[in-house]
Amino acid sequence: MHGHHDFDLYEAIYTTRSMRRLKPDPVDPALIVKVIEAATMGPSGHNRQPWIFVVVTEQNSKNFVAERYRKAWETIFTPTEREVVANDPQSQRGRNLRSAKYLAEHIADVPVMIFACVKRYTDRARAGQPMVGAIYPAIQNLCLAARGYGLGTSITGMHTMYGKEIDAMLGVPPEYANLILIPMGYPKGRWARPDRKPALAVTFWEKWGVQRNSVAD
Repeated sequence: MHGHHDFDLYEAIYTTRSMRRLKPDPVDPALIVKVIEAATMGPSGHNRQPWIFVVVTEQNSKNFVAERYRKAWETIFTPTEREVVANDPQSQRGRNLRSAKYLAEHIADVPVMIFACVKRYTDRARAGQPMVGAIYPAIQNLCLAARGYGLGTSITGMHTMYGKEIDAMLGVPPEYANLILIPMGYPKGRWARPDRKPALAVTFWEKWGVQRNSVAD
């Protein structure tokens, strides 16, 4: 297991892909707190720190969430996507869909579910809107820190389709939005660089549409 002190930041950034196939082995609560601590190092406007992380490890609660997560997945898993999984399972899209399908079918077995909740604004202009600008950097920190400890994560919002029931079960008050579910555990697969477009392909210089083929190092 990697301690964060000897772990290279760039290695973490370049190899933290979504790990949706997780072993059921339990995760030490001290480690769960460590990755949440990393999350709390994320920035937030006026240092509001508007987050609460609900950690779920008890099987009954996981089953409750899993049942609804699976229903949500069945709702959004389109016939076209089913065809891709059946006929083109090794394509990039096929692999992504297969791992998402695997998570939906096995989410009851993940050792840890972390629900990232964030306060809603109360000012007149934004009342009721979640402070999303604060929760996403925190979540990315959490996933990178987890990678440092050899723990796999992925980021999903599919539980929100049944958010009312799940929030009632977890006791989330209405002034918080339970936006993101992070299933966490030791991965079955290998860490690897995710498939991404080259940085130059998604970068414009000075004005929209102006690209460079290369830049001097």
